[in-house]
Amino acid sequence: MSLWDIVTDAGLLGALLLIGQFLRAKVKFFQSILMPASLIGGFIGLALGPSGFQILPFSAQLTKYAGVLIAVVFACTPIGDKPISKKEIKGVGGFFYQNTGILMLQYAAGMALALGILNKLWPGLNDGFGLLMATGFYGGHGTAAAVGAIYKEHGYPEFFDLANASATVGLVGGIVIGMIIINWGTRKGYTNYVESPKQLPEYIRTGLIPESQQKSGGKITISNMSLDPLAFHIGIIMIATMLGKWFSSMVQRQVSWLSIPVFVSALLFGYIMQFFLKKTGAAKYVDRYTVQRMSSTSTDLLVISAIVGLKLNVIAANFGPLLISFVFGLILNIVWFLYVGKYSSSKDWFERAIMNYGRANGVIATGVLLSRVVDPDQKSRGLEDTGITDLLNRPIAIALQALPPLFIAMGGAYPMYTTFVMWAGFIVLTLIALAFKWWTPGKMQYSKGDE
Repeated sequence: MSLWDIVTDAGLLGALLLIGQFLRAKVKFFQSILMPASLIGGFIGLALGPSGFQILPFSAQLTKYAGVLIAVVFACTPIGDKPISKKEIKGVGGFFYQNTGILMLQYAAGMALALGILNKLWPGLNDGFGLLMATGFYGGHGTAAAVGAIYKEHGYPEFFDLANASATVGLVGGIVIGMIIINWGTRKGYTNYVESPKQLPEYIRTGLIPESQQKSGGKITISNMSLDPLAFHIGIIMIATMLGKWFSSMVQRQVSWLSIPVFVSALLFGYIMQFFLKKTGAAKYVDRYTVQRMSSTSTDLLVISAIVGLKLNVIAANFGPLLISFVFGLILNIVWFLYVGKYSSSKDWFERAIMNYGRANGVIATGVLLSRVVDPDQKSRGLEDTGITDLLNRPIAIALQALPPLFIAMGGAYPMYTTFVMWAGFIVLTLIALAFKWWTPGKMQYSKGDE
């Protein structure tokens, strides 16, 4: 394995991304379902790569890139971010319940399904299988890589491929079913800003922004006569990522029974870097948009490398329980949309709930895509409130990603105890939502004439 093998892998993944974008721009089918270029390219790579016809000469490191890239994504998370104001937090209770409730329910219901039904139909199924639905659906490919790395150390290496399959199904299902829901909603008159999904701008469908509408993707904060601004930002992110890996390895060496996932450590050092930047006054030279571009680029590469590297034999061996889990998860998200999303917004419930529906199926980008279809000018504040609630529930999300695999791997009664704790957390959150009227089941929080 040489550095040129990594360059070759990067070149092949880059070519697949470009092919995916080309097909998105030219093929009406991909435009109609808003298929991301990383997925299109990923499926092509899967067919031509190690699990397919073995035409593309990827190195043996292909399946390891996701574990590194997710650490980069988490290191980016706090750097350059602005604290939430009290004014922003006020009034997002209902959306917080929408977002966080489905997160917790996917974990709790997925574990209950696995322990109560799937393990009976398929004896010997790993108890950790119950985490697949939430890991893939709400978490997406990034969480699949993170939790897959944890389970690799706890004797369940198949989880990585199964979780990435779950993330792919969640993402595709979220977009396809989301468009079906939007067409239904417009016919029912639930949308406030569009009358038909056909009003979606052409550049959203093709992915190519016309020159007259193109905008800058960041600010130049460092003179390139001294240091290129991108190199400056890469340096910050790579330091946090490197220290995250170092800290995780150091803890493992010193305390053999304690394993801190690298992505958690990278997030920790991301916060430390942000604190240091603010204290030294250097934060004003950090451009959040540039950091977000780096995070998004890492995510695209993570998605395509994870799909290309899927082991189809592992998926085939678990097809039955996977199918049940996927169908259950998609139905769960639809039910949540109809019975929670509809009754937890004081205005624009459909636009806001479809944003959360997309978020619950993989990534914020899916929610943004669906939201743009029905709210092209972002008047419903779905995007802003998603950002706020994602920050507020981030500790919960990270805890659910990092802790359950460790407890479930202990075996015995721990998987059951973990499931009970998940359900208890969801019930407590629901009671709070009812008490504060964040969710008013069966009763709209506004009438259309009050808008």
